[in-house]
Amino acid sequence: MSRKSQLFTLGVMVVVLASCGSLQRQRHQRTYKNSALTNLNPAPDVFTPPDIQNFKSLTIDSVYLQSQSDYHFTLGESLSLEGSSEKAIEEFKLTLIYDPNSVEVRLRLAMEYARQGVLSEAIEQAELSVKMEPKNINGRLLLGGLYSSLKMYKMAVQQYQAILKYEPMHEQAHIYIGAILAEQKQYEEAVKVFSKLAKISKKSSRYQAYYYIGRIRTEQGGKNNYRLAEAAFSKALNLKPQDVETVMSLAKLYELSKKSKPLLLLLESYQEKFGPHPHVSEKLSNIYLEKKRYNDAIKQMKYWEGFEPDNLNLKLRLGLLFIETGNYKYAAKKFEKLLAIEPTSDRARFYLGATYEELKQYNKAIHHFQKIPVGSHFFADATTHSAYLSKLQGKFDQSVTIMEKAISKRDDIPQLYIFYASLLGDKKAYSKAVKMLTNAVKKFPKNTQLLFLLGSMHDSLNNTLETIVNMKKVLKVNPNHVQALNYLAYTYAEQGQNLDEAEQLARKALSFQPKDGYILDTLGWVLFKQNRIKEAIQLLEAASQIKSTESIIAEHLGDAYYKYELVEKARKMYLKAVNIETDNRKIKQILNKIASIDQQIQGQKIKNRIPTSIKLNRINQTNQTNQTNQTNQINQTNQTK
Repeated sequence: MSRKSQLFTLGVMVVVLASCGSLQRQRHQRTYKNSALTNLNPAPDVFTPPDIQNFKSLTIDSVYLQSQSDYHFTLGESLSLEGSSEKAIEEFKLTLIYDPNSVEVRLRLAMEYARQGVLSEAIEQAELSVKMEPKNINGRLLLGGLYSSLKMYKMAVQQYQAILKYEPMHEQAHIYIGAILAEQKQYEEAVKVFSKLAKISKKSSRYQAYYYIGRIRTEQGGKNNYRLAEAAFSKALNLKPQDVETVMSLAKLYELSKKSKPLLLLLESYQEKFGPHPHVSEKLSNIYLEKKRYNDAIKQMKYWEGFEPDNLNLKLRLGLLFIETGNYKYAAKKFEKLLAIEPTSDRARFYLGATYEELKQYNKAIHHFQKIPVGSHFFADATTHSAYLSKLQGKFDQSVTIMEKAISKRDDIPQLYIFYASLLGDKKAYSKAVKMLTNAVKKFPKNTQLLFLLGSMHDSLNNTLETIVNMKKVLKVNPNHVQALNYLAYTYAEQGQNLDEAEQLARKALSFQPKDGYILDTLGWVLFKQNRIKEAIQLLEAASQIKSTESIIAEHLGDAYYKYELVEKARKMYLKAVNIETDNRKIKQILNKIASIDQQIQGQKIKNRIPTSIKLNRINQTNQTNQTNQTNQINQTNQTK
């Protein structure tokens, strides 16, 4: 009998008590006095009524009553074993017609009523059995359990106390009384009951009393009670070290006390001494997962799976753990086995697809992703993965078709529109994307991702005003949307307008992500537009270090260097930008900047090659010319006067 079901869960005592040994599947039997058949076995060998050849000659005597009673009782027992409680009740009621004074039949009937949840009838039969036979311990246990399930604790205790009058050493009666006291938060009284039980019970079962004391002290809570609980559990384990319930209760106490080392030592020590146990393995696997000791966690989960081979959730967790550790082949096998058992598990199918994606078996991955039903929680993710993998294989049209079909089936998922917009953006189908996103925004007017994408698509079409409008809508919904803050600031900088506001927006974005290269670039570019070149160079150099492969940042830094008359540095950054850039139009623009610098450098070199004597002559000629001009101007002025 599980002690967990006894303590603090009295409502299920009825089911527990139904398994009491003396009430389990006993053959109904009565001794009839003055009968010549007393020493014979009255129970029939088969479940058929007595063979009646001539009803008229039938004599209804004790033998006949016994036979009918045994027949219905045996049939009731059989139906009960099959789980047919309703039919079993009918047979037990028929048994009482032939044997109305049977205490045992009334107890069996009470238990079947309890299984059906008809507690009033169960209590009535149990009360009758106790009234008929006051010393019937099983009857009082059952009745006490029924009272407890209805929280009629006072009446339940009366039954257990009555048991103790007949059997003072009865352990279950003490346990149930203590449990009721604990249920009513009378912790100290409950501890007294279990302390007494520890003294009077046999050594072999004394551990139970300490176990319950530990449970009570744990529930009381507090540092001192935790200390008392640990002492009680330790005593219980000294008496019965293999008792897993005590081990798990002590483990829970260590968790509450945040004693991680003793917790791990307790569980590992148990396994070393007594071998794997499902509860211990489950707890250890969770601990190892928290510590990221994945191989140890896998080992424990395999132990656990050995005890629960049909635990689908466990198989799923193992598969996910294999993914986490990069054991994709094992993960695929685990998910395939899981689907063989439960082919409708969309969760297992999704992760199987994800596993094949990691294994670069894209067609298999797409196959499983596309089998995810429309109503599944995984439908959106499965669809986007499927479309992405199609795109990865160069099947761009197939990717677009997948998204369009998905949206036609589920137009209530913003994620689908978002990924579809990114595909159209990759295809440079900006007008189509704007049209689609405009409709999507009508459905989801406060979805910042959709609004942001709509603004960026307008930007790709050079619809600057619409870009600004949509970015402002994003910030109205979420004033701290970093990407929108950055995008709007950069748009203003490119337009050379609202530069003070642009600076505020960029600095706000940078306060959220101070090491973001793009935001540093935006703020640097705003300062450049404000002609604050020194500050701009500081920010743009930092941005270039973080995003060393971004051509636009390299170009911006080149512009800042050039304006600060660092021509060679500017040329170097422009060359870097050209090597990174893939857009031919942009490459041509940057090459023009390089050409301009080259002309400037070439002119400077030619100037530097002129001999000093020639330079001096040119300087003297220039000075003479200037003097002549000044003399002529003075003469003209005097003539005018």
